[in-house]
Amino acid sequence: MNFREWNLVFAWVIALAGTLMSLFYTVIALSDPCPLCWYQRIALFPLSVQLGIAAYRRDESFCLYAYPLCFFGLAVALYQSILPALPNLQKSCGIHENCTTRLPEIFGIPFPWVSALGFLLIALLLRMSRFGSVK
Repeated sequence: MNFREWNLVFAWVIALAGTLMSLFYTVIALSDPCPLCWYQRIALFPLSVQLGIAAYRRDESFCLYAYPLCFFGLAVALYQSILPALPNLQKSCGIHENCTTRLPEIFGIPFPWVSALGFLLIALLLRMSRFGSVK
């Protein structure tokens, strides 16, 4: 495997880690995700399966199909990230909690920022896998 092919594996690992983290947060920690979190999951869960298949098959052309999911998830994560700064955009984000006042955190970083970083890293790794380097 060359460096470009490893980028698909790294992108898959990031997607898989995000999927497992969100499932842990819901199933083990018993926290209800808000609608914006569900939209991010809608983008992330298929990526974790599809990137695994693409990495196994060394299919670099898959990148073109993954970009829409990455950019959709990134857009939702960035929107959710700015909610605390602009609380008038949405009155309530979740069923029990309000993302305009308190965002769940991991290692002191709010989940939407971790999600945005994950989607951005996946998109960059896919770009490097497809074309060899970020230009």
